[in-house]
Amino acid sequence: MKDEKLFLKKLAQNDKAAVKDIFQANVPLLLKYGHRFTNDAGLVDECLVVVFIDLWKNRATVAQNKSLKVYLLEMLRQKIELKLGQSRLKRA
Repeated sequence: MKDEKLFLKKLAQNDKAAVKDIFQANVPLLLKYGHRFTNDAGLVDECLVVVFIDLWKNRATVAQNKSLKVYLLEMLRQKIELKLGQSRLKRA
């Protein structure tokens, strides 16, 4: 919890290193979580990259009402579901 507050503070101060720190602290959990939805490691990796790009873009408003970990998990799930939905549409 203490690290999370520090990460968010650094993000709010436009500290790019904070994204790296957040990534390193959360990537094992996020990868494991992402593989609950698909066995496609490439898709999970791609979505994870997009989550962290969006984290930087939205750093001013990130996780204001929830924990950073919950925010990252929800964003990853949304990105994976979107990609899976798009691939299903292409096959149809």
